[in-house]
Amino acid sequence: MIRVRGAHAHNLRHIDLDLGPGTLVVLQGPSGSGKSSLALDVLHAESRRRLLEVLRIPGTAGRALPPIPVDRIDGLPPTIAVAPDVTRRSDRPLLDASDLGGMLRGLLAEHGELICPESSAPLRAWTTPAVLDDLARLPDGTRLTIGAPLPPPSEPTRLLSELRRSGFARIRLGRRLVRLDDVDVLPAGVSVELVVDRIKWSATRRDRLGEAIETAWQAGRGVVRVDVGASGDARAYSSLRQSPSGRTWPDARPEHFDPGHVDGRCQDCAGTGCEVCDETGLGALARHTRWNGWGLRHVLERPVAELRAQTSGHADVPHALEEHLATLADLALDHLPLGRSQRTVGRGEWRRFVLARALHLAVSPRLVVVDEPLSGLDSPTAQRVCSVLRACADDGATVVVIEHRPEVHDIADRVVAFGPGGGPDGGRVVSDGPAKALPGWPAPCETPPHSTPRWTARHPRATGPLRLAADGWTVLTGPSGSGTSSLATGALAATFAGRALPPGVDVSGPEPRLIEPSVRTSAPGPRSCVATAAGIWTPIRTLLTATKNARVRGLAADAFTFNRATGWCPSCEGMGARLIQFGSLAPVREICGTCHGGRLRPDLDDITWRGHSPRQLMDLDIGAARTLFSSNPRVLPVLEALVATGLGHLPLGRPMSSLSSGERRRFEVALAMARLRSADRDPRPTLVVLDQPDAGLDDCTASAVATWLASTIAGRGTLLTVAHHPALIAAADHVVVLPPRATP
Repeated sequence: MIRVRGAHAHNLRHIDLDLGPGTLVVLQGPSGSGKSSLALDVLHAESRRRLLEVLRIPGTAGRALPPIPVDRIDGLPPTIAVAPDVTRRSDRPLLDASDLGGMLRGLLAEHGELICPESSAPLRAWTTPAVLDDLARLPDGTRLTIGAPLPPPSEPTRLLSELRRSGFARIRLGRRLVRLDDVDVLPAGVSVELVVDRIKWSATRRDRLGEAIETAWQAGRGVVRVDVGASGDARAYSSLRQSPSGRTWPDARPEHFDPGHVDGRCQDCAGTGCEVCDETGLGALARHTRWNGWGLRHVLERPVAELRAQTSGHADVPHALEEHLATLADLALDHLPLGRSQRTVGRGEWRRFVLARALHLAVSPRLVVVDEPLSGLDSPTAQRVCSVLRACADDGATVVVIEHRPEVHDIADRVVAFGPGGGPDGGRVVSDGPAKALPGWPAPCETPPHSTPRWTARHPRATGPLRLAADGWTVLTGPSGSGTSSLATGALAATFAGRALPPGVDVSGPEPRLIEPSVRTSAPGPRSCVATAAGIWTPIRTLLTATKNARVRGLAADAFTFNRATGWCPSCEGMGARLIQFGSLAPVREICGTCHGGRLRPDLDDITWRGHSPRQLMDLDIGAARTLFSSNPRVLPVLEALVATGLGHLPLGRPMSSLSSGERRRFEVALAMARLRSADRDPRPTLVVLDQPDAGLDDCTASAVATWLASTIAGRGTLLTVAHHPALIAAADHVVVLPPRATP
């Protein structure tokens, strides 16, 4: 039993909570109500702190860990936390974002068969037991001559004397068997084979035959030749894999199947994929190795469903690999090829892929914390994810899910609601009890526009086209994997933003004035906070510079920046905290003792604007800042947009890296929509593209966001939104529904 006492991270008001093993607990409530603070900033953070104290990481001796804001936690097991939207993606294949890469490369290295590129025949490396098994099929009494072909000697006389000193009696010169004592000179140009032993085969002489083969391996540098009987039949065995041309292939290791490793990449293109390696980037050994008829290229190109069918029930396949593939299928990811770039999969697909990896890393007893696992999913896919989470709890784990979707109530043991509001109005447990059955989200109905579409977009990964009419609000929805995000951001927005497009993208229509969320908040820097990311700290600095005290002291605007030494706190260099590094693990954040998180020089505290010092301004939440700056036209529109998207509880100095995935998404949406209110005489039509602004919203906040989006876009242009929440779908002018992807 996990017992939490006095949790007071952020706005939590000394929460007490008990979590039993084998249960699935849902945390829900308005944005900023404290659910993520309890799950991630208390439970997961304390588990991580305890782990770091136990580990002896080189170079960290004597470093003190900051305490977690909780009075006591008892019975806390190892914790796995899943917040996929903040997991960094790369251009590497999905294979490398999980343990599947290591397992599949190990399978090919250990059990794969090398196919000779010259003869198309298998090249096997023989072992002594394998040679013995092959010869054991011969009839008893068969005469065997075990030989070791020798390389052409550079010093023939010296070779003869060494063979005599080693106790050998015979050699074969060409086809002629002779005694060593009868040979004075080795003739030039004639092959030489050392005769190691002559044996009349029987099962009782297996050990002697094995010793002879081992000796022949060493003398023949990996090659053994066995003459069978008087018929002249000869069998050649090699412990090396060798092509007819003499090319020797090394023993396969997992690194040979990784184009990112020096031993696995193509030597001609250095792993980038030129014509020699068929654009795979793989070395020759990986390209010509097959397991059960499949090579690594098949593994990368074929969907998970086909790979699962190929590996199911096979003796060579590790059980963990089969389980991982089954989990991917259970999470409706069996259509994905493992060679797909991590950056090209949809947000919902990536979220579920990371979830599958986390579930296979966790070992009982454990605590699994999952942040918004159903975000961006249609109802059938959400139910499949819920089934996987339920199975994890039934296996003995304590599963804590931060989610608002009704599908979780069908599988949860308990629902803990935080609130009643966000920020100062939250931090309390307003209800705690058994889950109640809730009606699921209705299936969306398509409502085509009345006018002729102005823009048409197609994407090779989308299951249908997008036809978008001018003006008004269109919601694009559909099952996860149907290509909603690919059409909206990967085709339409990418075309007009001038980004690189994959083959097969087709967009037609007039060039618009494009507005889309900025990518600057998706990978925030160490000094990025709400005020700087929203672009409002610069005008606030101007107001501080104009105050009497600032003018008397001769302070310029750069005195109030924490991105340069002119203004930042000398102890933390503007980060508001010091980062304690523990090896390759993510750093631990500890509030700076000099500026107490204010980021700026402490001597600026006597500079005040309307009674607020720079540090007090950073401590203001967005809702209070909206009142304070109600007459400032440069700051107010952004603050109003942030409040409208349910982010009024965030302090201006809150690090962007600490925002949840849903908060970060709505932050970007608010900034994009705030740009609509700016005066713009651009004659082009305005097109706003938003990807899943409903992520992580409770029903009440989702309804408020839907109303705000509808009123903001009215008369100002065209809004295209990828969304799944019924509140947004109901509020839109038009709805486009993509069909599900066909089952492979």
